[in-house]
Amino acid sequence: MTDTISVRFSKELQRDIAKIERKWQTDRSEVIRRLIIQAVKEWKLKNVVEEIRQHNLSIGKAAEECGVPISKMIDILKENSVDWTGYSKEDLERDLKILG
Repeated sequence: MTDTISVRFSKELQRDIAKIERKWQTDRSEVIRRLIIQAVKEWKLKNVVEEIRQHNLSIGKAAEECGVPISKMIDILKENSVDWTGYSKEDLERDLKILG
């Protein structure tokens, strides 16, 4: 089920939306809906990347929240230089000493 939401836009934003309407050859509601969907997806990704960076969220849960496969989430984390393992260089050195 959908709800109607009223928002106020500046004249400048209304002109920008009108340009997109013409470019996409669709109506204002569709333009706004698609832009909001895109913005929410981008926000979700940025949010989960930060949560994983802080080790507050697992990759699996992040992938689920964003609706992407875990392999895609790993690619996103690599692109953002996020260490999701929590395994530091010091941990590696300690483990190598134990094994050596």
